Amino acid sequence: MEKINRRNALGILARWSAGSFIPFSWLVQGCKDSSNPTLFNEEYQLLLADIVEIILPETDASPGAKEAKVHHFIALIAEDCYGIERKDRILVGLNQLLGDGFLDYSSEKKYEVIEQLDEEATATTHKIPHYFKDLKSLTQWGYFSSKPGIMEGLRYNPIPGYYKGCVPYNGEIAWY
Repeated sequence: MEKINRRNALGILARWSAGSFIPFSWLVQGCKDSSNPTLFNEEYQLLLADIVEIILPETDASPGAKEAKVHHFIALIAEDCYGIERKDRILVGLNQLLGDGFLDYSSEKKYEVIEQLDEEATATTHKIPHYFKDLKSLTQWGYFSSKPGIMEGLRYNPIPGYYKGCVPYNGEIAWY
């Protein structure tokens, strides 16, 4: 092993100092994404916002899924975590709704369409699951893991206190 003297130490220090002045932006040029960052464009986001608000609407006691921005959560999870078949199934279903003019429907008609999709999704006996099952489960997951969903939608108690093993049930809502 080489003995380090003052001359060697200054040489090492000079090399490290010179290396810190080299701009490394050229190294990350390949990391820039020049493509469209999302498959779920603004029209899909509007559609998803309407769907999640019908699934988990706003009440007097808690905000709805739209206010919790669950539609952004769905787009993120579907795009980044789902396989191509599952993602395509959701996109085909959303395209069908857009093609039918879902965004222009009245509130009652939107509710009827979503209710019909829910019935189809639960009655499906095919090997391929209905896309609405994914949308519904993602809505619930996104809402009940969001701050508004936890703090206002559920009975959040930041300081739970001591454990009471036997408490009479008074009909209040519990954790879902």
